Amino acid sequence: MSIDSSIVRFLNNWGEQHKSLVHLCSNDFVYLVILISVAWFAMRILSTRPVSAGWKDSISRFLVKGIVVFAIPVGIAIVISEGVSRFYVRSRPFVADPTVKLLVPHGADGGMPSHHIAFMMTLVISVYFYDRRIAAILALLTLISGIARIAAGIHYPSDILAGAALGVAIVYIYRWALVKFSGEKQLSLN
Repeated sequence: MSIDSSIVRFLNNWGEQHKSLVHLCSNDFVYLVILISVAWFAMRILSTRPVSAGWKDSISRFLVKGIVVFAIPVGIAIVISEGVSRFYVRSRPFVADPTVKLLVPHGADGGMPSHHIAFMMTLVISVYFYDRRIAAILALLTLISGIARIAAGIHYPSDILAGAALGVAIVYIYRWALVKFSGEKQLSLN
């Protein structure tokens, strides 16, 4: 038995005693990470230039910066994550191991890498470049969500780690490319 399977079985046994908590953390924390990221971003944009300077300008700046800072790297993460799971099909723990119980409704498609975690880590690292304290909170929520997804029988730990690594790599490569080809020294929210 691999370490991946051992961890899944251990957490799955624990998760059976805490199904509501596992469900909340595995599925709903992604929305909390999105909400915190968007709220932080809106406050950051508004603090650099108040709406009184022109609401149309503020909205367009919010949208453009939001697309550049969040939407493009998240979109890239989703496309790459989905692509990897189509070419590298790995059965989820609840499919591969009859002793693992599925604690949260989920399809039996491939689980490598975790799309949830890739998405969440893309947001975490995007925020990290501007506010490490908020990024630490988002990273903690992402970690808890990853553990809960293992406990739910949806993912192996290596699926979670692969999703996290993918999210981190995408943001770093994306930002490097933007800075290199735009001639800017860094991406600013101003």
